[in-house]
Amino acid sequence: MTLDDLRQDLWDSYADLSPQMKVAASYILENPADVAFKSVRQLAKAADVHPSTIVRLAQVVGFSTFEPFRAVFQDGVQAREVRFEERAAALQKDGRWDADSQIFFDIGKATLGNLTSLFQPDTQKAVQRIANEILKATRVYVAGYRSSFAFAHYLAYAGKIAMPKMQLLESPDGSHFDVLGQANDNDLIILFTFAPYASEGGRLLTVAKKRGCKIIAITDTMSSPAVPFADMGLFVPMTGPQLLPSLVPAASACELILAECTRLGGSSVVDNLRAFRDQVHAVEGYLSPLEPAISLDEDEDL
Repeated sequence: MTLDDLRQDLWDSYADLSPQMKVAASYILENPADVAFKSVRQLAKAADVHPSTIVRLAQVVGFSTFEPFRAVFQDGVQAREVRFEERAAALQKDGRWDADSQIFFDIGKATLGNLTSLFQPDTQKAVQRIANEILKATRVYVAGYRSSFAFAHYLAYAGKIAMPKMQLLESPDGSHFDVLGQANDNDLIILFTFAPYASEGGRLLTVAKKRGCKIIAITDTMSSPAVPFADMGLFVPMTGPQLLPSLVPAASACELILAECTRLGGSSVVDNLRAFRDQVHAVEGYLSPLEPAISLDEDEDL
């Protein structure tokens, strides 16, 4: 079991936990390094619960004792900080990008491996839960900062065509936070955030939590600072030797969510898509494909 799998199990079990076990689970989600390196008693003291609560929580997610539970955290918190200059230096060591360049194939293998890890039954379940929350919410605010903005823009743009209640949170001056003044517990926040984690995302999560919004985090690891705030989420593998963490799986995650929303959305989604098509055609928003050219010889044969 990976740390991300264990995190998902804790999230799935959270609603049925006792109040004390919820306290322990929240602390564990927020402080994975403490779980990795503290004893049961030290961890219980830090979380302000009884040691037996920690042990029972480990049992809830399938471990007979605390030690194998902690081992998962020890394996999972070893991820290093993303350093762009180190990635660039590693790419340059490979020399010219020619027939002998291994980096070309390493990137391909990493991308395919990330996609294989994404397209698993656990991901399908998470996508179904996310789609249901999107459809239930009164308003859906989508955000992402820095390199994560592209995914927020894509999900919000494509999603709004089918579900007008979806809205991208963006503004050059940061005033998009003002929009959340009208948000409440019927609304949903979807945040894309991947290492290195943009500090703007932390502010968004703090505001959203105060407004009572449900929060979905689409992120990369258990150590993501979005995890303690999120009610549910989707973990996207981002490994590889690229200059930036691989972004291909996150784009696939957007497509999966949109497809599931469409599948579950019923006739209203179809009606919205038809209305959007008519609206774009009315202003000639799309160019027609070019007709294939016909050579003189072909014309003579006709």
